[in-house]
Amino acid sequence: MDIFERLIEVCNAVFEGDINIEGITPESSLREDIGINSVSLLYMALALEDEFGIKFCNDDFMEIKTVADVIKTIEKKVG
Repeated sequence: MDIFERLIEVCNAVFEGDINIEGITPESSLREDIGINSVSLLYMALALEDEFGIKFCNDDFMEIKTVADVIKTIEKKVG
């Protein structure tokens, strides 16, 4: 399973059907397209840290705007 698929599974678990995961693409904006607010982003980040065994820092969130940005950040941290 690739990072995108795992990310979708994490989002589905965290948001428990509150977002439409069927429409998510790498180009989807977290805020505008998916509707993730700051609090939701925090919950998603914590779940992704557990899933991938990584730690996000505050600077990471300054650069993350899209699903592709999340994937790139995870790829950098996983190595």
